[in-house]
Amino acid sequence: MKAPVPPLLCALALIVIALATSQPLVVAAALLSALALHHAAPPPHRLMLRIALISGLFIAVLNPFVAVEGDHVLFAGPSFWLIDFEITSEEILYGLVAGARLATAILATAAFLRLADPDRTQALASRIVPRSALTVALSARLAPTLRRDASGLRETLRLRGTGAERGRRAAIRQGTRLIEPLVASSLERGIDISEAMVARGYGAGRLTRLPEAPLQRNEQVALLCGIVGLLVA
Repeated sequence: MKAPVPPLLCALALIVIALATSQPLVVAAALLSALALHHAAPPPHRLMLRIALISGLFIAVLNPFVAVEGDHVLFAGPSFWLIDFEITSEEILYGLVAGARLATAILATAAFLRLADPDRTQALASRIVPRSALTVALSARLAPTLRRDASGLRETLRLRGTGAERGRRAAIRQGTRLIEPLVASSLERGIDISEAMVARGYGAGRLTRLPEAPLQRNEQVALLCGIVGLLVA
């Protein structure tokens, strides 16, 4: 799946459904659907699953101690300025629902970012905010380049015998040595990119766009599911 609109609508529908209702079964269904959508996306999967699980559990555990609601008291404890140790079944259930909402949003967003083609997503965003979309696209493409430059400079320092120290302080000193050359190379690369954009006529007239490829069968199904999900929400 390369077209950005079908996975965007699917992810948006799941997030809206999870946020628009307080019914635990509906929120659980949205979470399961977000898990399925995330599983359908290209790997890796474990990192975002861990982030969603840890974030959801954190909200679920924290909510009974910061919310004051419900009548079915499970544990009657003291109350302080910001923390309430009186735990009710409603607070636990609402915390689980809030955690499931957050996990749904994380998984749905991660699935959209992996299912959609980055260039076509940037092209879609450029129709609304062209300058911001261009900035994000250039930053995303130049970040790996900056990482490669840092690795090369670190290897050069190590070959010269200045990066052989071990420990946290030595790592901090090595990092500070890399700041000036990395900033200089980034500025030089930015000037080269701006000159290339001017040479290609960027900003001289109306923007042109490549024609969109027709949607495939799975993209059509995802688009229909996203529209139906938004209507249901």
